[in-house]
Amino acid sequence: MTQFEFRVYNDQPCRFRLKSGKEVYGVIWEKAQPGKASYYFASLSERYNHNLRNNSIGIMIDIEDVIGAELLSNSGTLVG
Repeated sequence: MTQFEFRVYNDQPCRFRLKSGKEVYGVIWEKAQPGKASYYFASLSERYNHNLRNNSIGIMIDIEDVIGAELLSNSGTLVG
């Protein structure tokens, strides 16, 4: 998935299909870094739990490893 394609899914609850064939449910968000953006994945509970005071939630992910996504809040088909 390109950065442009990803913008629709940024910080939204989704089902993601990865190059490895796995499907994961959660949130991927873009975090601006000097030089280029970085992307992080976390479960919904990790991302939106306001009790977590640690900014290091989520694991870094290569956005190009995501080959499809479906917004969970909409009834659509898997894109990609």
